[in-house]
Amino acid sequence: MNSQERPFLAVPLGIEAHGFAKKFAAEQSNTAKSKQVYLNTLAVYAAHRFLTWLGIETDLNKSDSWQPIIRNRCNIADLMITDRGRLECRPVLPGEERILLPPEVIEERLGYLAVQFSDRLDQVELLGFTITAVSGVIEISSLHAVDELIQELSLPQTVVFQPLQPVVFAQWFQGIFDEGWQTLDSLLAPRQLAYRSSRAISNKTTNPGEETIERAKPLNLGLLADRKQLVLVVSISPEENQEVRVVIQIHPMETKEFLPPGLKLKVTLDSDSVEVVARDTDNWLQVPLTEVPGKTITVEISRDDAAVTETFVV
Repeated sequence: MNSQERPFLAVPLGIEAHGFAKKFAAEQSNTAKSKQVYLNTLAVYAAHRFLTWLGIETDLNKSDSWQPIIRNRCNIADLMITDRGRLECRPVLPGEERILLPPEVIEERLGYLAVQFSDRLDQVELLGFTITAVSGVIEISSLHAVDELIQELSLPQTVVFQPLQPVVFAQWFQGIFDEGWQTLDSLLAPRQLAYRSSRAISNKTTNPGEETIERAKPLNLGLLADRKQLVLVVSISPEENQEVRVVIQIHPMETKEFLPPGLKLKVTLDSDSVEVVARDTDNWLQVPLTEVPGKTITVEISRDDAAVTETFVV
């Protein structure tokens, strides 16, 4: 049954919902970002209220959309479903027929819930949901019924995410970047960028004409108690004999923050691995290596019971 054949589920938006939305929107630096945050907040709150009615436990405070730094830097509308994971609640305006997902919400989601607003923003309609999105686009007409989402969330099972495809560095040298990998200045503050520039990130001296390519990705360690957002930074540059110099770094997203003590960065190549652990006053971790093309590098960032893994092909 498509979205045109079934009744939608309406959820009213009250004073509390708009109170959160106004507060979060007022923190933004421009009108467009304020509108984005306002609608994202209402969509998340409406999903939270609806699922709470049904006895499905949610946690707004553990949602990234409820974290000031993350919502300022990312177009994110996630709702943490307790013991299950993150449901992305994407706003839909009247007349829209498709949802374009930003890169930062493509991964590690239980699914995507389409939330359509009324003209007066006094209620929303839950149009439907989907587990996956092809090429970051969701067609409204292809959504599944919300009843299927409710049934899925009510089942006592562990959510398993599909493994991510490895990042191929040869594509980076061609200017092709996987979704989710951003420029450093879009995730790190100017002071952090200046600090990186003032320190050598490796012992390598770059030869004239050689190109260093750097990309960054926000990390979602949702089980970290202190909720500090992290950034994975990967730098690559060509070496002699077709080898590639790779530098893996972990940074806090906020300039003045230190990394969570005990955070581990583990880099594995074949059967060998290197692991570094953050101390109380560390503001970054780093593992450099040089390898030949074709080798697979596995990077794991972990703390306590939370872990994120990325795989790269040199």
